[in-house]
Amino acid sequence: MQSPHPQSQSQHESGCDPQSTSQKRFKCKNCGILFTSNRKEQRIKNRFTWFKKWVLERQTYKTLSRDSGYSIDTLQRTFYTLLEQAPQIKIIKRGQVNLRIDATYFKKFCLLAYQDDLDGYTQLIRFSDGEHYVEIKEDLDNLIRLGLQLESITTDGHKSILKAIKKSISDVKVQRCLVHIQRMCLLWLTRYPKHESGQQLRGLILMLQNKNTQ
Repeated sequence: MQSPHPQSQSQHESGCDPQSTSQKRFKCKNCGILFTSNRKEQRIKNRFTWFKKWVLERQTYKTLSRDSGYSIDTLQRTFYTLLEQAPQIKIIKRGQVNLRIDATYFKKFCLLAYQDDLDGYTQLIRFSDGEHYVEIKEDLDNLIRLGLQLESITTDGHKSILKAIKKSISDVKVQRCLVHIQRMCLLWLTRYPKHESGQQLRGLILMLQNKNTQ
């Protein structure tokens, strides 16, 4: 229970909650009410699981608020606090890198990620407001300058990314992400195609990710 009194000389610490290291119990000397106090950094840490669902599973604030019991405003403040604490990424020099470039759009920004397809290691990230040629070209130039030897690049086919690749490293192999191909084809074909040819094509598209492309 939260104390109706601000912490002052009229309160004294009465010990830690044995079930948690994030809470301390206090007792008001005037009224005898017991209450707990949570450290801000621990509160942020405890909410990290919801941040992962927001980023990795792209769950909406409405869904997260319902499942976690936190208000949407509280979740937003927490998530943007965590984003400000993003760790510095170390670029690892590697040869024959198969790079994945992907953008994820959030309400207030776009996150560009440059990942090594071998183990999913993130070589570089950029926060922006969209996928812009100048920024992507700069990122590719920096990765090459810092020692990455690119064998291929996989993208969703965005024009700005393709243009940046052509200008920075024109001889690299470029391929379209199978997930994006499948997603767009299924969108165009609809769930229940009317024509037999459409039905057959939809069946082939559903098999795309089962193919070994090595």
